[in-house]
Amino acid sequence: MRLTVKAIELAQPAAKEYLLSDGNKLYLRVHPRGSKSWQFNYTNIEGKRVKLTLGTFPETSLASARVLAAEQREHLATGKDPRIQKQEEQQEAQRQALATFEQVAREWHAHAKKVHEWSEDYSQKILRQLELHAFPKLGRHPIGSLNRLDVLQCLEAISLAGTRETAIRLRESLQRVFARAVTLGLLEPGQNYMAKGVADFKLRSPIVKHYATILEPAKIGQLMRDIRGYTGHYIVCCALRIMPYVFQRPGQIRMMEWEQLDLDAGVWICPPRMMKMREAHKNSGQAASHVVPLPTQVIDILHQLHTVTGPVGPVFKSVSRRRGKNGYSRYISNNTMNSALRALGYDTQTDITGHGFRAMARTLIRERLGWDREMIEKHLAHVSDEELGEAYDRTRFIEQRHEMAQAWADYLDQLADRKIPVTDDSARSVTPNPFNSHISNQARILQ
Repeated sequence: MRLTVKAIELAQPAAKEYLLSDGNKLYLRVHPRGSKSWQFNYTNIEGKRVKLTLGTFPETSLASARVLAAEQREHLATGKDPRIQKQEEQQEAQRQALATFEQVAREWHAHAKKVHEWSEDYSQKILRQLELHAFPKLGRHPIGSLNRLDVLQCLEAISLAGTRETAIRLRESLQRVFARAVTLGLLEPGQNYMAKGVADFKLRSPIVKHYATILEPAKIGQLMRDIRGYTGHYIVCCALRIMPYVFQRPGQIRMMEWEQLDLDAGVWICPPRMMKMREAHKNSGQAASHVVPLPTQVIDILHQLHTVTGPVGPVFKSVSRRRGKNGYSRYISNNTMNSALRALGYDTQTDITGHGFRAMARTLIRERLGWDREMIEKHLAHVSDEELGEAYDRTRFIEQRHEMAQAWADYLDQLADRKIPVTDDSARSVTPNPFNSHISNQARILQ
């Protein structure tokens, strides 16, 4: 007997699933939890029994299930395997759903973000480049209909507008989008003209732009005196004063936490999550923390700041109620240090930027203080240039870097106090404002 709708509705679950036959290889499967699904049972060309699910009841009605079963029997009659046919239909449906370049690009972006463990910031940066520069010109077209000239004109327009690096980065993204289209079966390998070596998509090289910094000792001395005279917020004042002494990345400094500091030992342990490295490496458990020896000048400033923002959490707590995508920020913002420098009269594009303190230290510690290049690179947390790289190079030079950090801090103070003769007379002349009395007054206000 064939099934009826009433018989299906009255079918009750049992301890184990069971089947009710509708004939012609169609069955209703009743699951122990009460759900019901349609199943088509057949024998494939290899003689193996195959169970093909056709949907659930009541979403797929009895009449619809019979139509689907008839289609599977027709496939069998023409020598086609229903399961393979279903897979091909699903793949074709996926191809239809990814008809345009924008749809393929967004699918690639979501896939790459998951596989490569991109950080949220990097992921947003890549997607934003596509949204701004690729989707307006290429997005609505089927990816298979885009020719070489379409892509080249898109890239060259960006390059000619002066954003050469953006054009090069976008070219890399487009190459990966087209490769993903091949993987998804949307393009044949021979259609992928974006593959390296197939077509010439050469673009103008980007103009190398270094971070603005100061290398003249007299001007550095004036900068240090200006920093001492900064009259902004106490927490920002401390961060600004510390930055030239430790010359780590501004992003690391602003996210410094008290739990990372051992002021008695004079070290700051930067965990991998704060370092500049691939997200996959950060999360691998194999990345080492970066140890930053602290000179006595920094330790003294941190001891004073401890009474204000300690004993746990961010050292440089947010001085405003900035609300971001993840709620209120706990730290000072990315632009705080540059804003402070601009408040002192420095152009962060041409004079000095927060990141420029690293270039300043890297140059003068080598040229003026005579320290070894490898020691400086370790302190900057730069990757080793050796053939075997960081996998085998585990040396940290903690003691030597402690001496180097102290020598650099003392050199900066000597420049600020005019204790080292300099020939550069182009530095500005201002009345110094002693830092210690300034922060003590602000500390009392904040407490």
